[in-house]
Amino acid sequence: MSLNNRTFVIANPRAGAGAVEREWDLLERLLRTRLPEFDFAFTEGPEHATFLAREALRSGWQMVVAVGGDGTLNEVVNGLYEKPNCAENYRIDHDGWMTRTHDAAPVAINPDAVIGYLPLGTGGDFRRSIGLMGGHSESAEHLCGQHTRNVDLGEVGYVDESGRIASRYFINIASVGFSGAVDRVVNRTWKGFGGRTSYMLATIRAFLRYKNIDVEVRLDETQEISGKMNNIVIANGEFFGGGMWIAPGAELDDGQFQVVFMGDLSRREITALVFDIYQGTHLQHKKIFRHRASRISVRSADGGVSILDIDGEAPGGLPALWTNHHNALTLKA
Repeated sequence: MSLNNRTFVIANPRAGAGAVEREWDLLERLLRTRLPEFDFAFTEGPEHATFLAREALRSGWQMVVAVGGDGTLNEVVNGLYEKPNCAENYRIDHDGWMTRTHDAAPVAINPDAVIGYLPLGTGGDFRRSIGLMGGHSESAEHLCGQHTRNVDLGEVGYVDESGRIASRYFINIASVGFSGAVDRVVNRTWKGFGGRTSYMLATIRAFLRYKNIDVEVRLDETQEISGKMNNIVIANGEFFGGGMWIAPGAELDDGQFQVVFMGDLSRREITALVFDIYQGTHLQHKKIFRHRASRISVRSADGGVSILDIDGEAPGGLPALWTNHHNALTLKA
């Protein structure tokens, strides 16, 4: 089977402040000249990309390509698998930790399916981790080669906004704390200034009212960490927040997350760290440290509200449990 055959493209017309819709004629021509058998659909709202990906795979398409930002990619990634049974897989125990009651691996709709990515969104962070930083032509060109790579798939169980246990897969980064608050602002405002500027403006707005969270953390059930944190970043990729190099050295295929703890930082300290985070030199700060783990559990120590960030979306909060599924995803590279 050629990996060039039967490609279904899922495009978010609103991604990049409408850039996908404006530039679709060019994108479609580029794709049609490179992909022998190709069809597409536009998303119409939240989670539609997940539905479209599942239907495409069940209909026999062999590669599914996400066109848009990191949020669109996340939805397509979730559509490669059957929806997890949260009631069967997770529970909150008597002392407030999220635990797994059924340690199930992701159930792929088509185990031979490949996911591709044509980035055109606000943040565009995952493309930095895979080195896809060229223009549309380069992004389309990489879809027609034969090379693929297996990468780790993250899964997080959490409490959604209605108070129910939910779960979601992710490919890049899922964190809790300040980044979730920034997501809430970004996703509720206009993004026409572009990725970095939009995130910087959202960061400033969230910064003015954010308070550090008091949490308890378990790493692989062998180590516990507690205290006030500005942010806890569970990283498969290296970048988030519109180009912030938050987890230098994080690897997509090593079976572990890089966990970056940004401690009880003051507003003055955070302000001084902004440039360092974009340069990846923030890890030298005395209140920032990191570990590696394949399973991370976090609960609130004081009952405060803590917002998750999952590949740029903010669907809920603590308690939460992150699990690394080693090399569970095949990526066109």
